[in-house]
Amino acid sequence: MNDTKIRFVYFDLGNVLVSFNRQRACEKVAALFAGDAAHVDRILNVDGLQNQLETGLISDPEFSAIVREKMRAAADSSVDTETFAAVTDEEVLIAISDMFTPIESMRDVLRDVRKTGIPIGILSNTCNAHWSWIHSQSYRVLEGPFDVCVLSYEERSMKPDRVIYDAAAGHAHRIANATPETILFLDDKEENVHAARQLGWQAEVCFGGDEAKQVLMDYGVLPNHATQNQTSLEAAPRS
Repeated sequence: MNDTKIRFVYFDLGNVLVSFNRQRACEKVAALFAGDAAHVDRILNVDGLQNQLETGLISDPEFSAIVREKMRAAADSSVDTETFAAVTDEEVLIAISDMFTPIESMRDVLRDVRKTGIPIGILSNTCNAHWSWIHSQSYRVLEGPFDVCVLSYEERSMKPDRVIYDAAAGHAHRIANATPETILFLDDKEENVHAARQLGWQAEVCFGGDEAKQVLMDYGVLPNHATQNQTSLEAAPRS
């Protein structure tokens, strides 16, 4: 149990509010070019192209052009080059984004946190394509309101870099007069949680659903009903 009074809660997006499947995205991109999903994975994830997009270092059109060129370069010589030119930016961006599934149980968790009056925000490594696609799906877990959304492609900084945490801390202080030790952050990656703790935040590794709810109870953001029930039993008069 943590005794610090939490004044602001940040939630990661991926695997806390929505789950995702990178393999599915790679397969969808590969299908556009009649290519290989493993090659797409190398382009996007191993070679770091997706990270460049998520830090705002390249634009959506630049990203799509690079994907087209790299898929063309790797293609069999028998493939008509018009196949690559015909794939639009929009198709590429949809293909990399159609990999998310809402974690529906987090809708009730967020509702309960909002009822406490504690402000909440999203702190996520993401790109405009992913963010726009997710919101186009009308996921109920993201209906809001969120007091602020701190996104890597807008801040030009990705967790675990300090810049994005400093931006998030500034928003929390402005909204709730929160100091670092009164900010709670839920993320699915150990390195991101470690970086937050190094800055004085309260932070825990967890996934959305029961794990997230338990963290919120442990930090006193949500009531721990098991503790309440035990206290009631201890306080009950003995016959």
